[in-house]
Amino acid sequence: MPTAEQPDLLRLRVKVWIERGDEVVISEYRARLLEAIAEHGSVTAAAEALHLPVRTAWKKLREMEAAAAIPLVESGSGGSTGGSSRLTPEALAMVEAFRRIAGPTAAVAEQGFVDEQRRFPR
Repeated sequence: MPTAEQPDLLRLRVKVWIERGDEVVISEYRARLLEAIAEHGSVTAAAEALHLPVRTAWKKLREMEAAAAIPLVESGSGGSTGGSSRLTPEALAMVEAFRRIAGPTAAVAEQGFVDEQRRFPR
């Protein structure tokens, strides 16, 4: 990883996401949103924790649900104490599967870059 003293070092960037057609079902960003909803118990609290506009969090959630063709969040109505949200079992399983896929995929790519780095310009 480059440091302040070595800003010009080459580094590999890997992004993994899963699509249906041209629509993103899950990505790192979207997995973090789902994990934050699970952790904080509401879309609003998750958005705040991730420093996202609430409207953006809801938009991404709706996009994921449309692409996945399943509900990902169960929400209770608001009121004086506010609403609550929790991930569906399918959403929990999807996030866990994504984590099992994305981490090793990035690690393999990073190791490949280390192994081949001498072939890239310095």
